[in-house]
Amino acid sequence: TTNHPSFPRINGVDEATATLMVCAVARELRNGQVVAFGLNADSMLSAAMLAQQLHAPDLQIRHGLRAERGMVFGAAAWTDQRKDDSWRQVEYLETHDGILRTANPDSPMRFCDVFFVGGMQIDLEGSTNLIGLKGSDGQLSVRGPGSIGTTSIGTLASNVILFSPEHSPRRFVETVDFVSVPGWKRRSSVGLEGGPNLCVTSKAVMDFKNERMRLRSVHPGLTVEDIVESTGFPLLLPDNVQTTPPPSKAEQHALSYLANRASNSPAIRP
Repeated sequence: TTNHPSFPRINGVDEATATLMVCAVARELRNGQVVAFGLNADSMLSAAMLAQQLHAPDLQIRHGLRAERGMVFGAAAWTDQRKDDSWRQVEYLETHDGILRTANPDSPMRFCDVFFVGGMQIDLEGSTNLIGLKGSDGQLSVRGPGSIGTTSIGTLASNVILFSPEHSPRRFVETVDFVSVPGWKRRSSVGLEGGPNLCVTSKAVMDFKNERMRLRSVHPGLTVEDIVESTGFPLLLPDNVQTTPPPSKAEQHALSYLANRASNSPAIRP
């Protein structure tokens, strides 16, 4: 376990499960990739930094228009400090195409290789919904946070990793009510390459086969039947479903090191 209460932290999930989720994601990241995050994805930042410590030293973390090999625990756009000008790069109003050129002038369409995103709903092909939920009349009845920039970034990334603290039929539905980031079939229908390759929840790890979600592993203490009952559509089930490996000693040590660094970071603005 770590000695810093917010590293890693996932709302609604106990520390042991949060750590397991972070480790499961970190193991999938590769050296040299550029990763980016949706809002409220602190845990995925933890995963990227863990991967840097263990096996991907040249993995780059993109925040705003900056991509850095290591995340700097100093003044940035989301803090109450203004000791440098980095916030100007992040918060300056810019057009969509301008952002892509600024972020990666050599290849504007490569904003990132991996994009992390969650959703109010996630469906069997990996589409996500951050817009809201429909009522019985088919109209919007519950408003979500909105897609904001996730649609643009999610379509540019060839590899999308989904994460969800909640694993229930309410969250995992056969078809999302609204589309924020498209899944496999929706992407291929408009000529977009790639798609979601992984989905990590508080109960299991899923991947995708033939454009459908497939159960890869269940977290310790749970069964395949538990996951099937918690999912609102039929999951593809391999012959041998593994148990998600617990955090290794190396992973625990690296998280402890990062937690100590995080304890000296500036306070996050509410």
